Amino acid sequence: MYKDLTEKGIMPNTQNLQRTAHSMAIIAILQDATNRAIISSEESLRLYIGNPGFFKNVEDIQKRIGGLVSTGDDNVTSLPNYDGSDGELYRCAEIADYEVASNADIMSELQEKMRDGELREIYGNRYGFSGVDDLDIGAVRARLVDDFGEDAVKKIETRANNFYEAYTGGINVADGASYITADMCKRMLRARGALTNDVAKAINILESSNKYSWMDQKDAYKLIYDKVNLVTTKYTAYGFRDHTTNGKKVSNLSVPYYNKFALFPIFDCIATGKLKNVYDKMKESNVDNLLMTSAVKVGLQGHSEFDGETISKPLNVYTQRLSALRRQLNTDPEEGDVVAAGTQMIKVCLSSLRLDRTYGDMTGE
Repeated sequence: MYKDLTEKGIMPNTQNLQRTAHSMAIIAILQDATNRAIISSEESLRLYIGNPGFFKNVEDIQKRIGGLVSTGDDNVTSLPNYDGSDGELYRCAEIADYEVASNADIMSELQEKMRDGELREIYGNRYGFSGVDDLDIGAVRARLVDDFGEDAVKKIETRANNFYEAYTGGINVADGASYITADMCKRMLRARGALTNDVAKAINILESSNKYSWMDQKDAYKLIYDKVNLVTTKYTAYGFRDHTTNGKKVSNLSVPYYNKFALFPIFDCIATGKLKNVYDKMKESNVDNLLMTSAVKVGLQGHSEFDGETISKPLNVYTQRLSALRRQLNTDPEEGDVVAAGTQMIKVCLSSLRLDRTYGDMTGE
């Protein structure tokens, strides 16, 4: 460093050298940490999943890496099934996520309201919010066109339309969900050492459909669900599987997979209405684990369509290993039994308020 400076005609003193060296040391430390983080991410991906190109959504790869190496409960796979068969493999299939759109009357006016609101927001930020709600929207738009141009205003309206489509395109009510059969539930609890006498009794209640009241069944299911899931945990499954479908070999390729999902056990006594159609399809195809497409981050192998009522086409069934299925542990020291979603809604509302605007209810008053 001293040589480089003197060659440039600069005669540094000791204090300047110390300051420069200190700054360069910080840069070197940060650069080293960044390089190691990149290398670690690449190694984790290639070790557990393979090429990052397998991800269906490359934007969230960094987020998914945490799930690959997070702490979790592993399964004991050396235990055979109750019928004596191999306890390592389980059968999976995929169905499309189910989306529900709102039928509220206000939806027909929502696009116009969002467009007008976005234009008034830009106008208020530029010229002040005082009286902006009383201005004719045509006058607001004309003023913005004069100052920013027609193309800029069209971009604002396109942004508002994107917000509108996010509301009208439907809400994924099964995002990241996965269903398992009663037998698969027992296998998983047993493999994790959680099939206690109380849990076994609860399972017996749920499998004895007419012997117990619905209150008994409700309490029994809650006990089992709490054992399978903690409120804030999810399951992951990652590894490689043979490229087969419905027992037939498709190719010699090894299929990398990575699933991340919330788990819902289904029993006959609670499988009613739409859920019964799903459960009947699972039993018909001998599927242990039915995954929504949003739960499969890597390794989609052909989903069947689901319209919220029925699964119209046959399922594409393949096998995965129980040893690669694990329950993630919650490491948040502030974990609670119930997630306080209400506070999040309040934050969203408060962050969108404007003090000099007038707000009313859904009737417009």
